[in-house]
Amino acid sequence: MVVYEGMFILDASKFARDPAGSAQQIVGLIEQFGGTVLASRLWDERKLAYPIKGHKKGVYWLTYFNMPSANLVPLERQCEITDDILRKLVLKIEPRIADALVQHALAGETSQRKAAPVAAAAAPTAGE
Repeated sequence: MVVYEGMFILDASKFARDPAGSAQQIVGLIEQFGGTVLASRLWDERKLAYPIKGHKKGVYWLTYFNMPSANLVPLERQCEITDDILRKLVLKIEPRIADALVQHALAGETSQRKAAPVAAAAAPTAGE
């Protein structure tokens, strides 16, 4: 199987209401087409350079996955008709660097989890 990197721009308002559900939707799509997710994490949330489907803000979700190459076209088509996914970019990863990229993504995922409680603790409260 081939290793792919997928960058998905998600609807920020729907992601804010249900982050786990939005992330699970991408994982579910990949698994539906015979893929296996190696790493999946939030990359960034930012203002878009131009409106996409009326949205001015998007959530960037980074995913590395294995999938038979024959199933890539149906996956991309399903992403295009899914309302929560504004844009997608799927790239084939060079096999020599695939492990390093996946490990880097997993390391970023764990550092994000550690940084969230620290940032919440450092934020001033309403009484300060």
